[in-house]
Amino acid sequence: MYNIIPLIIILFCLVVILAIVFKKLPLLANFDIGSIPQEKEADTKTKIMEERLQRKAKFILSNIKPYFKHLVKDIKKQYDATYAKLKDMEEKYKAKPEVKTIVTKKEFDDFEKKKDNILKQAEELIDKEEYEEAEKKYIEIISSDPKNVEAYRGLGNLYFLQDNYEDAKQTFEHILKINKEDDLAYAKLGAIAVESGDLKDAKDSLLKSIKIQNKAIHYFELAEVCYKLEEYEDAIKNLDNALEIEPNNPKYLDFLITVSIAVKDKERSNAALSKLKEVNPDNKKIEEFDAEIKNFS
Repeated sequence: MYNIIPLIIILFCLVVILAIVFKKLPLLANFDIGSIPQEKEADTKTKIMEERLQRKAKFILSNIKPYFKHLVKDIKKQYDATYAKLKDMEEKYKAKPEVKTIVTKKEFDDFEKKKDNILKQAEELIDKEEYEEAEKKYIEIISSDPKNVEAYRGLGNLYFLQDNYEDAKQTFEHILKINKEDDLAYAKLGAIAVESGDLKDAKDSLLKSIKIQNKAIHYFELAEVCYKLEEYEDAIKNLDNALEIEPNNPKYLDFLITVSIAVKDKERSNAALSKLKEVNPDNKKIEEFDAEIKNFS
């Protein structure tokens, strides 16, 4: 019996403790862990780090923003230019006649018969300076015969006459894709390079034209480029080659006298002048050349 009393006391104390705990549970549930000093410190550090990162991000963005503005501006400018060019090309070609692809031998034969006539019409239009109509004629041929070199050549010459050197260059380069041994295309690329101010490129193109065809006109055009490059000996050499093929060409003789006077070669100048008097006695420059040669020291 005496052993039961301590047990009862222990149980009673346990009940009291449990009652107190259950009574305090709502308070524990509502307890703000952030109110603990250590938790407050950790939370504060986190906020400081976040704010620091935000400030750093803003700083970086403020520094790179101008670069992005310039980049976007440049991209927009390039886009606008490209779009404008495409629109211009669209307007330029929308009125061009559509010619269906030739599918039968009869259609091809019929077109071959009128092709030369269309080319002739284009040349006549160029003589009248009706360039847009001439361009349509060449496009008409190319639409049905995409490898027609003469139509491309006419189109390239048309662009050259209009000082549209970029399109002219692309056209003659396309001819070389059709026929890589086209000496006239190389010669014309040389002429385009001269007009564009690239004399070295002009010289390379003309050398290629001579390698394909040993023509007097190619030597003469190369001599002109050499003269502009102040390569006078090479200019004379090429003029000699041109005159070997066409000895009575007054244009070549005239230029040979000019180059010979530039290097003060009296003997060559007199020889060329004598030949010029023989083949072209009415040349108005004869007296001028005579006077310059006599002034040699």
